[in-house]
Amino acid sequence: MNWIFKNNLSFITILLLIYTNCMASDIDGIWRISLQDSNRTLIGDLEIETTDSGLIGYLEGGPVDIKIDGENSIEIIADSRDVRGFIFNRRMTGTFEENFMSGTYQQEGAAAQREEPGPWSAVRNENKVVESMIAKHPDITGTWAATQELDFRKYTMSLTEKGENWLKTYMPYYDQPDVRCTSIGLPALITYSFPFEIIESEGRLTMLYEYQSKVRRIWMEKDEPSEFMPPSRMGFSVGKWEGSTLVIKTNLLEKTIRDFRGELVSENATIEERYFLSDDGQKLNAIIILHDAENYKKAPIRRRQWVRNKATEIFPYSCDPDSFYIPMYQENKMQMYIDRSELRF
Repeated sequence: MNWIFKNNLSFITILLLIYTNCMASDIDGIWRISLQDSNRTLIGDLEIETTDSGLIGYLEGGPVDIKIDGENSIEIIADSRDVRGFIFNRRMTGTFEENFMSGTYQQEGAAAQREEPGPWSAVRNENKVVESMIAKHPDITGTWAATQELDFRKYTMSLTEKGENWLKTYMPYYDQPDVRCTSIGLPALITYSFPFEIIESEGRLTMLYEYQSKVRRIWMEKDEPSEFMPPSRMGFSVGKWEGSTLVIKTNLLEKTIRDFRGELVSENATIEERYFLSDDGQKLNAIIILHDAENYKKAPIRRRQWVRNKATEIFPYSCDPDSFYIPMYQENKMQMYIDRSELRF
């Protein structure tokens, strides 16, 4: 009798495991997730995979916690960093079907920018490429001011061993390039909330960034840099129009950091940007993807949006390195800084 009971119990356990794995595999793939708070909509790509140890997920290239409970209940926890540097989580709970998820989310943690609980949803991202017959590309010239739309600002990324080892040595304040008036470079410059201007001329687009007064040229009619062009933190950028979307690819980069957290960007990295206008032509959206297999298991993704504003001015940028070095000297930390000189750039 005990033998029958034990075997039945084992059989039920196996069935439950098979059922759970089937449910998990039903949500494998890439989903376009959107979250609505009282003031804005956030959009991102959620990738879900079933492994031997359970579900793993990535939001915009960074790891998230995913749990399935019961028949079709799901919970997703993703970390983020607000514009004032506070780290917090968004907990999304809800249900999923074959091609749709939905539910409510709430913010958890000490965030400076408070978000009221609100709805979220996700649909499968088919990644369909639509061929456009547009003969003339849209006009994206002008001055653009940043909005707070679109970006989840995912904080942690899925790093390789090399990327993890670098991050362990990084000191967020002392090693950050722009606090000592050194160029932050790409991709971080694109994601900062300063205005920028786009100017079109023969064979190129020029982007004038207010932050650090950087000038960037997007070459539209050549594919390779000149023989003597050195690597830089702005790199060498080539653009082309795919219908109404401007696609920019950048290489020839110097080492820098991806964002405030200090994750490394290698010299072999490439950056892909996709710019497209809203239907009314007044908002410019961008998707920024960093491809750097040396440091990231999954490509980090950022999204930005700007609004066309003729009244916006690009002001001269001023940076005083003494504001960084003098306090460090007064706190007797200068020798520590010098000793770490090989750990930053």
